[in-house]
Amino acid sequence: MLKQSEIVGMCQKLAYRFGNKNEYDDLVSEGVLVCYEILDKEPDAHPAKLYREAKRRMHDHINIDSLPVSVPAHNVAKRVARNLDTDFSGEMSEESVEWIKSIMSSDNTSYYEDFGQGSLDHAQDYEDREFQAYIMAVAVMSLSKTELAILKMRYFDDLTQDEVADALETTQKWVSRHEISAIEKLRDKICNNL
Repeated sequence: MLKQSEIVGMCQKLAYRFGNKNEYDDLVSEGVLVCYEILDKEPDAHPAKLYREAKRRMHDHINIDSLPVSVPAHNVAKRVARNLDTDFSGEMSEESVEWIKSIMSSDNTSYYEDFGQGSLDHAQDYEDREFQAYIMAVAVMSLSKTELAILKMRYFDDLTQDEVADALETTQKWVSRHEISAIEKLRDKICNNL
């Protein structure tokens, strides 16, 4: 079994061979990590296997992980990504190859304003939807049909209290009273559950 200093030395030599000074430290770290992962599963792993897997991991880090786009996993998709004009035969249907070509071609690329939206924004959107669903479930269980209808018209249909009063054939003051009552019930129920 290799010592820690031997694993680090091996990974440093491998990283130097890639000739990428900007990624040198990252390559060494990736190689050392994969060696330790292998040794965790196979304590008696052969040094040649550690060398081979460290080299493969460093290669993947440089050529796949650090690319601004993802590289397709399927062999035909990889070939299409490199050369869109190549004809293919093999395990993929002609329709699939055409579909991949259309996706990979620069002509069909669309631009979205929120392209740079981070994963935190998506997580926040998900949490907001989950909280809204929770509030609706509590509202359905704890409010009367009239109170629920008023809140739906006010907050989902964006109606004013006067418009709700017209829809329910009552006064704005009556709608206001029931809306306040419904919100207080909802607030109490949610605060007691949190």
